[in-house]
Amino acid sequence: MDGGGLWSHGRGRVLLVCWLGWVFDFFDLILFAFVKPAVGADLGLDLVALGWVDGATLFATALGGFAFGRLADRRGRRFALGAAIVCYSLGAGATALATDFTTLLLARVVTGLGVGGEWGIGHALVAERFPERLRDRAHGILQAGSPVAMALAAVVGCFVAPEVGWRACFAAAALPALLALALRWALPDAPARTEVQHAPLPARALFAPQWRRASTVLFALLLLHMTGFWCVYAWLPNALLRDGGATLATVGLVQVALNAVHVVADVGFGFLAGRFGRVRMLVVFCLSFALGQALVGASLAVLLQQPMLLFAAVTLMGVGAGTWSCFGALFGVLHPPELRATASSTFYSAARGAQLFSQPLMAWLFSATGSFAPALWVGAGCSLLSAFVALALPRGAGAQSVSRAASQ
Repeated sequence: MDGGGLWSHGRGRVLLVCWLGWVFDFFDLILFAFVKPAVGADLGLDLVALGWVDGATLFATALGGFAFGRLADRRGRRFALGAAIVCYSLGAGATALATDFTTLLLARVVTGLGVGGEWGIGHALVAERFPERLRDRAHGILQAGSPVAMALAAVVGCFVAPEVGWRACFAAAALPALLALALRWALPDAPARTEVQHAPLPARALFAPQWRRASTVLFALLLLHMTGFWCVYAWLPNALLRDGGATLATVGLVQVALNAVHVVADVGFGFLAGRFGRVRMLVVFCLSFALGQALVGASLAVLLQQPMLLFAAVTLMGVGAGTWSCFGALFGVLHPPELRATASSTFYSAARGAQLFSQPLMAWLFSATGSFAPALWVGAGCSLLSAFVALALPRGAGAQSVSRAASQ
């Protein structure tokens, strides 16, 4: 048995660099949600045009996820992770220079390509560097980078951008490219010991008989989660400003508080999953997320007049958002090392890329109805369906020993 704790045997360095990469990755992606009004005003773009920019960005993450996932399985985790970080940093810098719809779209697509690769590679590394008894906790800590990124984006978008401008914020967001240099210190040259014995499996092996069920169910879960998340979170700042008449500072404070709860939920999920089981806790958290969104959607007009009740309902959503911590561990146990980065990056980013049309649709509904409620009902429905789909996950996969021979 592998001894030591979360920070022993160089694991702490690996987890820290992957965590930082994920924080800056998601920060670059979500910052746009907080500066949309300013970007639209400066470039003369309406909500639907901005929705298409969002959709194209998320679609690009699907392409980047597959490309960088394959690169990680073929050339090594360190090289691919560094390339992904540099790519999304270049996209952030290009966003700062955008002058119209076309240049903004191209800049966000470059950002999306890099963002698509980082999540899957980081979680593949954690799955390979941490023993089974610590894996859920490590994945939970890594995933907790997303609410930290959202809180940071809220602070920058709501408090810093009004003072220095959105362009300066995106220019600063290009600096994480320097993080790629830290990879030479944190990550070894060779892949994990579980990988060195085998060459990468072909991408078509994702749907080989022994992994078909895992791949299909995980992608369905991710598709539902991504649709619910982006239909709600990408437009929540706009909704609070427009539906609730909130100030930009209030939006920032609400987001920071919401994501503080989300951090606790992400880390807590790892501990709870280790004690009560991943699938069981995934179902419970999905139901919590659905309930929170349903409460807000059913009584939005009332809640907007009672900030404390709104905060309580949104907090329930923040707790339910801890489900994201489960996916890294699931890919770690349901796919072999030779295919793990490809599986996690491809499915995670493909689910995000499927939002190409959901974002313009939400923008149109938001403009046509003047209400955020339709997005909340979409989110609640996706979360409820996720709870049922999770029950179809393969059981006992973590105890299986997979090998290249199994695919032949």
